[in-house]
Amino acid sequence: MTQLSPRHPPARTPTVSGAPDATTGVRFESGWVGNGTDVIECDPELLAAVGPRVRKSPFFDATARAGLTAVSTYNHMWLPMSYGDPDGEYLRLTTSVSMWDVAAQRHVEITGPDAEPLVQLTTVVDVSRVATGHARYAPIVGHDGTLLNDPVLLHWLDGTWRYSIADSDVGLWIEAVARERGMNARVRELDTATLAVQGPLAFDVLAALGLGWASDLETSEMRPATLDLDRRSVEVVVSRSGWSHQGGVELFLDDPTHAASLWDAVATAGEPFGIGPGTPNPTERIENVLLSYGTDTGYHANPIELGLIDHLDLDGPDFIGRDALCRIRDDGPARRLRGAVIDDPKMDTLPHPVPFVTADGETVGELRAGTSSPRFGRNIGLALVRSSCAVGSTGTVRLPDGDRHVRLVELPFTESLGEDDA
Repeated sequence: MTQLSPRHPPARTPTVSGAPDATTGVRFESGWVGNGTDVIECDPELLAAVGPRVRKSPFFDATARAGLTAVSTYNHMWLPMSYGDPDGEYLRLTTSVSMWDVAAQRHVEITGPDAEPLVQLTTVVDVSRVATGHARYAPIVGHDGTLLNDPVLLHWLDGTWRYSIADSDVGLWIEAVARERGMNARVRELDTATLAVQGPLAFDVLAALGLGWASDLETSEMRPATLDLDRRSVEVVVSRSGWSHQGGVELFLDDPTHAASLWDAVATAGEPFGIGPGTPNPTERIENVLLSYGTDTGYHANPIELGLIDHLDLDGPDFIGRDALCRIRDDGPARRLRGAVIDDPKMDTLPHPVPFVTADGETVGELRAGTSSPRFGRNIGLALVRSSCAVGSTGTVRLPDGDRHVRLVELPFTESLGEDDA
């Protein structure tokens, strides 16, 4: 079995506290806010029962050989989360180069005569502005404006469309929309194996693979390439993208039978540059406010609350949820995603959302994510709180090791905190 949580401290005895939220009437209790019911304060060491119900990535054996120690489930697949050295993995990503198995970012392909109208109906962006061979961040919302997924929309090289999805079964929803509206389109999940190469030296590794031109790609531009894998030429697509702020690419391999060879080729090319295995890094992504669907958002937030209004084409073509988002824009959102500075001592990555409680004991939202930041030299996090909670507001959160004072700050952190070494 695979260890889930290498850094978490031993379990503590749960306690109960809290008061009903004034807006919803739901009881928010310390340690758990998901449904406002039971308390979760335990933070135990756990093991994942790796069996047939959760799919394995085509890179699974390679990651295991590389020392994989922690996994999470993502789109019904195991997603690597650590190789046993979180601090070293952060340092590798931010100073040299890291390679990630992100095959769990599944591709949902949409083809057929009504493919483009269906894509337009199911995303908040104007898809006519996404050129062939390019990609765009393209949130998907329900009829009430609630965020259902925040995928990247890929206008594939052959003119078809794909969503590279976050962690939800949004492909089923898209197919249901197509069927309910009688649209002539096929929706299917592909077995694309995605390998990310991220970090300041990522393009040195690409050059060693014979793909030096990748550094000339525009952000989110894709280009086909051929690599010698398994003694034959194998097609991949190189995309200047990835879930970090350090630069790099994602390699899309539609024939997963060559995944192990692709991993080995990248690892060999990267040896002179100190490449090593890594994962989507919770600390680096919080520092750079890279939104994590479900983690930062919960499952009842809308894009305007989350600060994504610049990604919404509300004056463009119609899409599901547009009217609801226009109303939210005009009325103002009920909540806002704020930065949070959390008192010392150094904290581990937050294991679950916790209530944000004001000095007078009122619960006004949640601290959704938190970490100790090497970049800013303090504990930081992301809080989803009532809009009335302005920047500068303070409160308390209960972490596994006790209560901490928290101050809300403006996002991004670079504007509110500056660099620790500046």
